[in-house]
Amino acid sequence: MGKVSITKEFSWDMAHLLAGHEGLCKNLHGHTYKMQIEVTRKIEDVIRSEINSEGMVIDFKDLKQLVKDRIVDPLDHAFMYWINSPEPLEHDIAQILIKNQRKVARVSYRPTAEEMAMNFFDTLTKELLLLNLELRTVKVWETPTSFAEVKGESI
Repeated sequence: MGKVSITKEFSWDMAHLLAGHEGLCKNLHGHTYKMQIEVTRKIEDVIRSEINSEGMVIDFKDLKQLVKDRIVDPLDHAFMYWINSPEPLEHDIAQILIKNQRKVARVSYRPTAEEMAMNFFDTLTKELLLLNLELRTVKVWETPTSFAEVKGESI
């Protein structure tokens, strides 16, 4: 048998800068990010007659809560701060914000759409595996016309 998939979208506003970048993104700026995730489950695990199945891949409400808790809420209206940034200004901005009790999201990767998509994919894959679900794709839009996408290996 095949698989059934569902897709859910999320959005948040966040600031960042790209240390070492030669273009405009080296400046402190923000985006309204959009993320789309696709989750799959084997058809036989979704069929209503199966034990412990509600005829769903996962309840959209439960998926929403999981993603909000792990990704969206910690990032919404935050400054994403790369803790290993070679740019002293990025560290200074983060420290000023922290000192003034503003929201800072500390990450161990350069805050590009590609790196975020990879990190979100890893984070959600671990969570969803506990629920016997497979994360098929994560797309992260930085602008309405530009996104990065990570696809699962079994696709």
